Amino acid sequence: MKHDESALVKQALWDARDQLQRTGRILPAAYMLVANNPQTGAPLTYPTAIGSVRDEPFTSQEDYDEYLATLRAESLRLSATAVALAGEAQAEVETGQGLEARRVWYLRIEDHRGVEQMHAAIDTDEQGRLSLGTLLADAGAADILKDRLLPQVAKGS
Repeated sequence: MKHDESALVKQALWDARDQLQRTGRILPAAYMLVANNPQTGAPLTYPTAIGSVRDEPFTSQEDYDEYLATLRAESLRLSATAVALAGEAQAEVETGQGLEARRVWYLRIEDHRGVEQMHAAIDTDEQGRLSLGTLLADAGAADILKDRLLPQVAKGS
């Protein structure tokens, strides 16, 4: 992961922790490293990280598909070089007692080198507050999306 893309991860982590503390849940979010100004479309001097968090969870598969289509269009319009998709999910996690279904926060980062997927368990700390565990790489996991978010990058390149 390039240094600039680490800004996407840091912002996504900060937003997820903040939402978890404030509301007890994590809403879907997207972050991009862009080359064009989001307001004017003019080229930027340096790549800039932008992000947005949804106001509510997805209500249907169609709602999710529309969101992904919007991200693809915006990544093209803004000449994005990296896109991070984040949210809360239920996943099978390896524990000392075997596989367990657990709440997790996932982060999917896509750039010209490919896709990296990570997750962090959502747990309760010693004081009974929800907290985000360590962010772990999901090496070898199947991509959660069937198509890329960066339309200008061919799948498999």
